[in-house]
Amino acid sequence: MQRPAPKPKGQPQPQARRKRKGKPVAAAWFWVKHLSLAFILVFAAYYFLFGALPSMSVSTSSNVAARGFSQFYESFRNRTSSRDTERAKFVIELGSPSFRLDEALKDRERVVRPSSQRWTGEYEPRRFESGDTLRGVLSDYARKEDVELFWYLDKDYVVKQNFRVDSNFLSALYQVGRAINDDFEYEIYTFYCYRQRAAVITEKPTRFVRDNCRKIAN
Repeated sequence: MQRPAPKPKGQPQPQARRKRKGKPVAAAWFWVKHLSLAFILVFAAYYFLFGALPSMSVSTSSNVAARGFSQFYESFRNRTSSRDTERAKFVIELGSPSFRLDEALKDRERVVRPSSQRWTGEYEPRRFESGDTLRGVLSDYARKEDVELFWYLDKDYVVKQNFRVDSNFLSALYQVGRAINDDFEYEIYTFYCYRQRAAVITEKPTRFVRDNCRKIAN
């Protein structure tokens, strides 16, 4: 019977099996660590959003700018609807417009170049500060974008507290119309007339405006 040949000294034994066993273990440990980290992050986010935020104290008087236009003026209407003296401080009676809207638009069309039919204005923070009027602020923003605002209403409003609207110009104008709508006998409409580079806010749009201007909707 022959003896098995002696194994050469100094040569390490193959470790292939151990390495193959090590790979699954390392992979499993990798996923355990990352899944645990993900769970911790999700839990922290949930706690912050649903646990911490409700307990935060926010002063409404100092945070009017973040409330948004419609909410601010909804509160304004509720405060002034039953007090004529208080209301008079923030409502400016303009009387009936002294110009004919159709003629003003036709005159402007002769001297300006049309804009894009899809023009909306730049998206940016639009600030309304205490003491300003809605018509004044919106007219200034319109002129900065080479547009004329025709405020064809018999009332204007004074801003009582600072607030801000983050939007393009037409969206801001639309929000104004929605916010003050209940203060008028007829529905408030807002339009953009691209041939005249003009924005219109009115409660009685003429046939010319309806046919030549785009009604702004939410």
